[in-house]
Order: sequence, then C-alpha cells, then structure tokens
Amino acid sequence: MSAAPLRKPRTVSSAGAQPRERTQSRQRPELRAVSAPEQARSLAPFAWGCVAVVLAAMLAVLMINTAMSEGAYERRDLKIEIAQLHQQRASLISELESNSSPTFLAKEAAGLGMEPAESLGFVSLTDGSVLQQGGKG
Repeated sequence: MSAAPLRKPRTVSSAGAQPRERTQSRQRPELRAVSAPEQARSLAPFAWGCVAVVLAAMLAVLMINTAMSEGAYERRDLKIEIAQLHQQRASLISELESNSSPTFLAKEAAGLGMEPAESLGFVSLTDGSVLQQGGKG
C-alpha cells in the first residue's frame, strides 16, 4: 500500500457541474470599485530641472574662472609694480650714498660759502662755551 491518503470518489452531476462539497467551501470574492489607473507622469519637468542644474553649474564654473583670470592679471600688474619699486629703491639708495660721501659734502659746503674749520672743538651745552681740542682737523 502507498502512503497517499485515500480520496473520495467524485460524483458527477448530469449537467457536469462541480460537486456540492467544493462549491460550499469556495466563496465568491467580494467585488469592489476600482479607481482609474494613474496617468504616467511627464518626464519634462525632471528633464528641465536637470538641464537647469547643469547650466547653473556651468555658469558657476565660468564665473569662478573669470574671477581667477582677473586675479591673475592683477597679480601680474602688482609684480611689475613691485619690480619697478625695487629698482626705484635701489637707485634712491645709491643716490643717498653718493650724496652722503665726504667729498660731495665738502663740495656742497663750499658751494654754500662755508669754509673748512681751522681747529676742531666741541660746544658745551650746559654753559654754551666752546671747548677746543687742538690743531687743525
């Protein structure tokens, strides 16, 4: 014998309908109204949004690039100005050194009518007297 359970024999009605036992156990599902299917959403707003984001990003990159190039030109101009100022400083230092040399000072003093001192001395500030130290300087 097999291990399968025994089945009841089917009884067939004259009209070929299902047996009575099955129709009683199986109930009809409840019917309900169904809403209309939702319409598919348009992809146009999403596509326009993506295009707007890409254009905004490109505009931002263009603005940043323009600002950086303006900064580069300004930096170049400032470097040129600094180099010119260094040259001007060097020429002023050399002019100052030549004007402060003893030879130039003696020549300028003679041009103003000054004469070399016969003797060297110091002035005392407490009593206003001239203290001489001796010979010609």
